[in-house]
Amino acid sequence: MTKIISGKDIAQAILDSIKTEINKLSKPPKLVIISYNANKASSQYISLKTEKAAEVGIECDKLDWSSQDLDSCKLAMQKLASDVSVDGIIVQLPVTGLDNFQDVLNLIPASKDVDGLSEASLISLKENKQVLIPATPKAILEIIEKENIELNNKNILIIGQGKLVGLPLGIILKNKRLNITTADASTNNLSDLTIDADIIITATGSPKLLTGNMVKDGVIVLDAGAAESDGRTIGDVDYESVEPKCSLVSKVPGGIGPVTVACLLENVLEVSSNR
Repeated sequence: MTKIISGKDIAQAILDSIKTEINKLSKPPKLVIISYNANKASSQYISLKTEKAAEVGIECDKLDWSSQDLDSCKLAMQKLASDVSVDGIIVQLPVTGLDNFQDVLNLIPASKDVDGLSEASLISLKENKQVLIPATPKAILEIIEKENIELNNKNILIIGQGKLVGLPLGIILKNKRLNITTADASTNNLSDLTIDADIIITATGSPKLLTGNMVKDGVIVLDAGAAESDGRTIGDVDYESVEPKCSLVSKVPGGIGPVTVACLLENVLEVSSNR
């Protein structure tokens, strides 16, 4: 029988712990969320993050930089980087309509980079010297721990190599010397890789990329994909065909997403506590 992961329950336990710790502080932590031409899904994620931040006692500022050019964004980010009242900085991806935005992300100090989006944070991750674990990989690791998922001697496939999920998660698991294979939505022999995998973690934003004929019985599937379809947010997995073959599966929404928000706020608390 398939067990469906309750991301909301795991997230709530983390949020309760964060709230308890913040109540001990003399000053609440502060998170800044930046958007640039946010789409509907991005706006919903921002609203969820601000709602949960308020729930646990984290001060949250939302900044819309859509009207600014690259140089203005860089100057604004430099000011945030040096602002001692700010503990965490995130940019809600995707950013559309402005080239070279990575130059702006690279100005986020490692100590405030709660989503791990700067090149410096990625380098630190590769060297196993990271200040913070990026929010979504941290959420996946939290779920793996809470669900007692055994990773040793397992064929683990990560589909998607984006800088928010697949790339950093692959680095973290490789640093643990686990058996990791990476792919993306355009991999030619993807079904050959998925059918041999014991654990599949997918984060491509390609709806119904993973179907039932691509996986073996007893597989564990963690879906961190997100895309819009008919006004709904859906993941990478075709659940109707995949779920019956899984021993454990996370759904979208309600799976990894809520845990990611909680882990993001946990990173903000960590920065504030170490300041």
